Amino acid sequence: MNSISIREITHLVVSLIVLTLAFAYPTLNPAILAIIALGVGSGFLLHELAHKLVAQRYGYFAEYEASILGLLLAIGLKVFAGFVFAAPGAVMIRSRRIPFDIKDTRYWDALSSTKEYGYISLAGPVTNLLLAVAFLGLGLLASHPLLISIGRYGAMVNVFLAGFNMIPFGPLDGAKVLRYSPLLWGLIGIPSIILFFLLI
Repeated sequence: MNSISIREITHLVVSLIVLTLAFAYPTLNPAILAIIALGVGSGFLLHELAHKLVAQRYGYFAEYEASILGLLLAIGLKVFAGFVFAAPGAVMIRSRRIPFDIKDTRYWDALSSTKEYGYISLAGPVTNLLLAVAFLGLGLLASHPLLISIGRYGAMVNVFLAGFNMIPFGPLDGAKVLRYSPLLWGLIGIPSIILFFLLI
């Protein structure tokens, strides 16, 4: 199991700052930025750490790495198109090979790794959905306007992150989950994507 390195912390912090600014643009109001940072921070950080922890549980080396292109798209698309592309980086997983037969190491268990990658990919969006429920509860039960704002915005950001990541396209989580189990993707992905499109 690998711990969090200084390099990984740096990549997470830079990604968090860029995502917060992208979601907040064009406002620079410190109070609004703080509310957005709390929602984005919890959603983004716990999403990526969920991927990392599940990958480690399966015995993989996992480390978050920021993407320059993803960071630029997050800011650029918000400024010029009004839409946040929430893919500032990803947890990089070093493959672990599992032989079908301990006596014959020429063949590798692709089915096992597909299942593991499916669950690793699902961990992030499910974390976002759980956070969305928690934030929604805070927004509905709180009486202070600040807590209501934190709850509502936190729920919105986490639904956005879950839905966006469950789109079955390219490197997004949804493509890996769908590859492993169309049923599982349908149960989690379809409701998440519907909520995502309702939000945007």
